Amino acid sequence: MGTGMYNSEKGGITTIKDVALKADVSIATVSRVLNGSRYVSPDLRERVMNAMQALGYQPNAIAQGLRRQATHTVGLLVPRINEPFFAQFSFALEKTLFSSGYRTLFCSTEENPDKEREYVSILLSQQVDAVVAFPSIAGTDENIARLVERGVPVVVVERQLAGVDVSQVLVTNFQGAYDGVRHLMGLGHQRIGVICASTENIPPDRLDGARQAVIDSGVEGDIRVVDRLPDFKTGYDVALDMLRKRPRPTAIFALTDSMAVGVLHAAAQVGLRVPADLSIVGFDDIPLVSFLIPPLTTIAQPTYAMGESAARILLDQLESEGAGPQTVLLETELILRASTAPVG
Repeated sequence: MGTGMYNSEKGGITTIKDVALKADVSIATVSRVLNGSRYVSPDLRERVMNAMQALGYQPNAIAQGLRRQATHTVGLLVPRINEPFFAQFSFALEKTLFSSGYRTLFCSTEENPDKEREYVSILLSQQVDAVVAFPSIAGTDENIARLVERGVPVVVVERQLAGVDVSQVLVTNFQGAYDGVRHLMGLGHQRIGVICASTENIPPDRLDGARQAVIDSGVEGDIRVVDRLPDFKTGYDVALDMLRKRPRPTAIFALTDSMAVGVLHAAAQVGLRVPADLSIVGFDDIPLVSFLIPPLTTIAQPTYAMGESAARILLDQLESEGAGPQTVLLETELILRASTAPVG
């Protein structure tokens, strides 16, 4: 069911995008004016209304009425539902929403913009009340903008999008990665390997933090960015290559815990003791790593709190009149365990 009307000046249908361009505002602002769901300043509201009048735009009242019928469902777009970090986040989000009467529809996009686009279409057809998303880094903000245009509240997690007015749950990825390198440097390590999967799979500011710490510390850094998934096999393969070099690194910082588990296996493969011969640091603090032998030093993301925060923001927007986009910034933390020690 469409909205808009025929525009004789253009020779076509006037859309919400045309109104936004005419009023020189975002599509999200026009959507808020039409739905009356969030606060819009009087000046912006007047510009939108004047643009609608000038273009002859009339919203479809039936479609608007249908959109306001709550389905008590929330869509979740994650890159890979099978990864421990995303599984833990999803659990926290679903549990918080379920206790408030909302059900969650899970969509695993695999960082594929086309797959993400298809899932967005499905969620819109299901008339979900809101969406939580880890948007595809490889894509644009187009898919999220489609949701905003339809008046669907969106919370974007751990990734920042330009030009789309949505709520955000962010973590201090840069500082966390910086702290990981500085920890190793403080233990006397001067040859430090850093393993990063493609920045389509890992937030770019995490890699930036590690790089900056290497520069500031003046250590010898072997930073590997590989176009692969951030999984056990990637950590294992890259670490094997690093450890066969001469001189080899005395410490390796893997920018996900999953890759760090692969590093631990690679160390055993070449006969190195952890941490006596090689210190290892991960990133995420997934439940598994505290039960490894040795337990893994890691940069902890507050994963459960991230899921709870995303749910709370959505509930606030769904249940409170005039609640606008919010940004929550959560802190990472260095968790010291037995996989790191002073250089021998």
